[in-house]
Amino acid sequence: MRLEVAGEEIAAYGDVGGRCLLLHGAGEDAALFAEQLHGVAGTWAVDLPGHGASAGSGRDGIEEYAQIVLALLDHYATAPTVLGGHSMGGAIALSCSLAAPGRLAGLALISTGGRLRVHPDLLSALSASDEMPAPFRDALVAGGPADGMLARMAQPRPGVRHKDFLACNAFDVLARLGEIRLPALVLVGSRDAYTPRKYAETLAQGLQGELVVVEGAGHMLPLEAPGAVSLALARFLS
Repeated sequence: MRLEVAGEEIAAYGDVGGRCLLLHGAGEDAALFAEQLHGVAGTWAVDLPGHGASAGSGRDGIEEYAQIVLALLDHYATAPTVLGGHSMGGAIALSCSLAAPGRLAGLALISTGGRLRVHPDLLSALSASDEMPAPFRDALVAGGPADGMLARMAQPRPGVRHKDFLACNAFDVLARLGEIRLPALVLVGSRDAYTPRKYAETLAQGLQGELVVVEGAGHMLPLEAPGAVSLALARFLS
């Protein structure tokens, strides 16, 4: 399904306008949430600009992505919405909750944090190539290699992945978590090398939310442990 917002066409999937919108992470697309879209009623997801089947060239900052998401909610959501997000998507959800808390019903934050720091070697490599170096790519999945699991997602448009990781590196709302007064679910894999458990613990504490740790899983939690994510999300929504 194609949605028009802010002069762009955005690819959308699932129960568009439903009670939970899921946002993918840096260089990803909505295919990340295939199991949740199939198994959790009322969920929908979009390919952010420049990702998956959506047009555009991506955005330079988390707040710019948040403006797109809030415009989507304004045009298509039928009620206050739970925003769910993986990694960069979680940062976007947090930004939306600070900018427009009245439009949201809650937060479901997966493999993310109130501050996201990116290894300088990864930023340097992405400035020269659209491909993630193998060590960084394999570290996305507990135990690696990651290629098979990541193959279900399309490559973003040229330069978008680098911009996404730069946006993540600049993101920091740790000092503002106490301003957010929404129900929150925080999920993390016990073997997440990108946003480790301490990130999730700080996030859950700052939001006074529920923390769920999925043993043995890495950063790509919706792909590595889809059943655990779907179960926790369905319970939170109910």
